[in-house]
Amino acid sequence: MMWRHGVVLALLAQAPQSQMERIPQFENDRAVSWKSVIPAHTESTLHRHDRYRTVIAIAGGDLTTVTAAGQATVTHYETGRAYWQAPMPPGVMHKDVNDTDKTLELVVVEMK
Repeated sequence: MMWRHGVVLALLAQAPQSQMERIPQFENDRAVSWKSVIPAHTESTLHRHDRYRTVIAIAGGDLTTVTAAGQATVTHYETGRAYWQAPMPPGVMHKDVNDTDKTLELVVVEMK
């Protein structure tokens, strides 16, 4: 019985994450930073970015951005590269969709 319980716990520990995670990194008067872990086959809620930001791909891949109007754009984040992104236009919202089989990890540093 103990062996079966241990196998179940080991399998649960290896189970894939089912939702995106935002892990705070730092915040000061000039910037705020977080690490986004985006598991395979997950999507965020609608949101927007009002500030300039740098995105650094720790574990890169393709991420689809879908606007509230349904317009989709795929961005390829190459592992180890940094990307500069401007604020979104006023009133525009989007969600991030990882429809791949790979977890993405991105560090975001957003200017205040």
